[in-house]
Amino acid sequence: MKLYKNFDIEDRFPRTMTIGNFDGLHIGHKKLIEESISIAKSLNQKSSVLTFFTHTANMNNDKIKYISTIEQKLKLFEDMNVDELFMISFNEEIKSTKAKDFVKNILLDRLNVQNLVLGDDAKLGSDRLDINGIKIICDELKLKLFKLDEVDVNGKRVTSTLIRNMIMNGIVGEELLPYLGRTYFLEGEVVHGNNFGKELGFPTANIIIDSNLVVPKYGVYYATCELDGDLYRAGINIGNKPSVENSYFGVEAFLIDFNENIYGKRIKINLLKHIRDEIKFSTIDQLKHQIGLDIKYIKELYKNGD
Repeated sequence: MKLYKNFDIEDRFPRTMTIGNFDGLHIGHKKLIEESISIAKSLNQKSSVLTFFTHTANMNNDKIKYISTIEQKLKLFEDMNVDELFMISFNEEIKSTKAKDFVKNILLDRLNVQNLVLGDDAKLGSDRLDINGIKIICDELKLKLFKLDEVDVNGKRVTSTLIRNMIMNGIVGEELLPYLGRTYFLEGEVVHGNNFGKELGFPTANIIIDSNLVVPKYGVYYATCELDGDLYRAGINIGNKPSVENSYFGVEAFLIDFNENIYGKRIKINLLKHIRDEIKFSTIDQLKHQIGLDIKYIKELYKNGD
C-alpha cells in the first residue's frame, strides 16, 4: 500500500476511490472498501482511499474520541490490500471547499478519479451535499458514482457512533464482533505504577493508552494480552481505582501465570468480556477477596473457551 499525505502526485493512473473518516474500520467501512477494490480490479485501476488524520468533526475541538489510533488505522487499511491511501490533514482549505470544487479540482483534475464509491449517508464539501447532491455533480462532471446501502446488524445501522457507544457501555468481545468485524483492542507501553497490585499479591502491568481513544466502561474485563509474540490470559481493570488512596485513571493488566519484568514493552489488550463494574470497597481485604474471585472467574471463562 502506498501512502500519500497530500494531493501532490505525478501518477495519473486512473483510480477508483472511496472517502470517509473510517474510524475503527467497522464492517460498513469494510464493505465500501471491498467494493472499491473489486471495481478497481475489474477496470485495471488503482483502489484508493481518502481519509483524514483527524475526524472531520474535530476540526476545532476534540469532542469525538477515536476507536482506533492512526497507526492501527494504517495497519487495518494495509491488511485490506488497498493499493493506495491518501491520509490528509483536514485543514481550513479543505473544510471551506464546496463539494463541486472538491470533486472537480481534487478528485478529477489532480487524482484522476474515475469511479467514486460512497455510502448512502455520505456528505461532501463545505455545503455538506448528501448522496443525491453528490450524484448530480458526478453526472455533470462525468464521474461515475457507486452508492452502497447501509449495513444493518440486529436491526441497527452500523456506524462508528454506535460502536463507540457500545464500547463505552462495556460491550466488547463476541457482542461487538458482528458490528466491528474484529476483536476490539487497546495498545500501549507498560510503565511503572504504585505497585499496589503487587502488595495485594496480584502484580499488574500499568498501560499508557492514547488519550484520544474512546474509554471503555470502567470495570474489570476478561482479556488476552499479546506480548513479544506470545498470548496470555489476563484480567484488566479500567478506571479510577476508587478503593485505593490517591488513585487516578489507569488501565492495568494482570497476566495470569506470568511473572516477568516487562517495563517499557508494548502490549496489546484484546478485550473479550466485561465482568463487573468498578466498585469502591470498604476495606483492602474486601478488594483483595474480590480480585481473587475475578481471577477465578476469568480462568473458568478461558477453560470453557469463552
